[in-house]
Amino acid sequence: MYGQINHHFKRPAPSLVEQFAGIWTSTIADTMGRHGVMMPEIRPIFEDIRILGVAFTVLNYPNDNITTHKALTMLQPGDVLVVDDGRENNTGAFGHNMSLQARNRGVAGYITNGCMRDIRMLRAERFAAFCRGICPRSAQKNTPGSINVPVQVGGLVVSPGDIVIGDDDGVAVIPLAVAEEVLKKARSRMDMEHQQAQDIKDGKQPLEIIYGDSWVDARLEGKVQENR
Repeated sequence: MYGQINHHFKRPAPSLVEQFAGIWTSTIADTMGRHGVMMPEIRPIFEDIRILGVAFTVLNYPNDNITTHKALTMLQPGDVLVVDDGRENNTGAFGHNMSLQARNRGVAGYITNGCMRDIRMLRAERFAAFCRGICPRSAQKNTPGSINVPVQVGGLVVSPGDIVIGDDDGVAVIPLAVAEEVLKKARSRMDMEHQQAQDIKDGKQPLEIIYGDSWVDARLEGKVQENR
């Protein structure tokens, strides 16, 4: 629904957000049952990227970014601006000057299912952002959308206050209600991932740490005809 601007929402404790530092989006996906990550069309604008922060959401009217401009006056340090521009958006609804304002507010990053522009400057200044595409056409600034309502970006519903992680693999979103549980499981899985990598270097099979050394053959038994 358009026409709502919400200044307040429940935020996670900064100490909780900080504990997700160093956890991969792939680990979050595995921890959350292969869910909780955006579709691969939402891509980083440069490599070696990292975003970690609190979702501050914007729902824009199609091809209009006046609501994002309003949001840029409301953001708090550590917020991740998550913008639903709609898949039919064909304008560069966020660009270099807007990124400067966002940085002045201490924003941790920007994620949209729409398009961006001024990419060369954004890359040069390493403004952390993910988007669906790039388009030089500017957006209208007339029709209001909404701020801090649930939005749909990259196949996920993102609510204000969710914890957002972005890296070279994509974007993961952890609902605030389950963040502590996900954190505990994800940290344990990260330990296992590091141990598995070392085991493979030592000559063991991938996933042997979880399933044993003959798990591949066991899973395929009775399903394939193997000709030797």
